[in-house]
Amino acid sequence: MDPKPQAQRASSPPPHLTAVAVADHPKRHMLPVWFFIGIILAIYGIMIFVNGLYELGNPPGTVLENLHAPIWWGAIMFVVGVIFVVKNRRPPGN
Repeated sequence: MDPKPQAQRASSPPPHLTAVAVADHPKRHMLPVWFFIGIILAIYGIMIFVNGLYELGNPPGTVLENLHAPIWWGAIMFVVGVIFVVKNRRPPGN
């Protein structure tokens, strides 16, 4: 390897770099983060709802157990999650 003086290296042009835009493919469509949040809400809603159904037969002994909060919260979370998934899913044409 032949060492070059500093001045000579500085005068050479920088290497030509080529950028490729992979994400600009016309058929690609990114899903919004709200789609995935909807999936998570729906899954957690199902889990909490099932836990609430289990607590119907085995009451936890809390003060407000007669309100069945896990059943309500699970159902609400599931419905909100499904709404997020439906509103933010991929368009049918893409």
